[in-house]
Amino acid sequence: MMSQGFIKSTQKLSITAAVGAIAATTLSVNPASAFSITTGGQAKGSPAGIEGLTTTVSNTRVITFNEADAIPGVDFADVSDVNQQGADYDPGDALVITNGGAFVSQTGAIPYSGSPSGSTNNTSAYLSLPTNNNNGVSQVTITLPKLSNYWGLHWGSMDDASANSPANQIEFLRDGTVLATFTPDDLTALGLDVEAGGGPDNQGLARANPYVNFFSDNSGEWFNGVRLTQLGNNNNIAFESDNHAYRPVPEPLTILGSGLALGFGAIFKKQQSRRR
Repeated sequence: MMSQGFIKSTQKLSITAAVGAIAATTLSVNPASAFSITTGGQAKGSPAGIEGLTTTVSNTRVITFNEADAIPGVDFADVSDVNQQGADYDPGDALVITNGGAFVSQTGAIPYSGSPSGSTNNTSAYLSLPTNNNNGVSQVTITLPKLSNYWGLHWGSMDDASANSPANQIEFLRDGTVLATFTPDDLTALGLDVEAGGGPDNQGLARANPYVNFFSDNSGEWFNGVRLTQLGNNNNIAFESDNHAYRPVPEPLTILGSGLALGFGAIFKKQQSRRR
């Protein structure tokens, strides 16, 4: 568990979920970086959104962090306390907030909710990376068990690289080598319907709290690691995210088997038609 001294000296923002499914927007990054990015997920929980947004992509493994909610009597837990669905989060003491959206200050944790304009507060557990000062964990590296071609996350109150709001950053790695790096600035530059800034005016907006999907479009950029970082040293800013999802690339034999099955099926169908 996180020490009380650490908890009281770190500030967090809330993560908000749009009620109902958000329409997806798709854009390719650039020809040199074969990643495509979409926004759009579905509201999780009942009522819809209290567990944030989650992926709609099939064949994924989803880390919800909700096991931390079952720990009695705590508002904060470690990422090592949750089911990581075969992935490995390092360091294991990265902060998971369990009190339904926290603003943590010198006086302790109190509930914090964004604007109610079309959104609802995520009251389930989620990962929060504070900035470097106060000895908070501001970076976590997620090692995946297999090469993967998809990563998704509910990105809460996105922070861009303004003077008062150091950026959230996502890196994709393969055996430790960085393949691609993204911040909210990259997403807005691409024209995705997102809003970043980290200020109180945008924390509750659906556009500031999207579910973001990253697809690697060729085998050269399949990845087996994801690194999340809260840049800078602003005590008021954190990188909040929930419902992490990844999709392992099918094993070669699985692909071969599927291809053979389809081939035999086509042959059988053709023979049947001839007999008629």
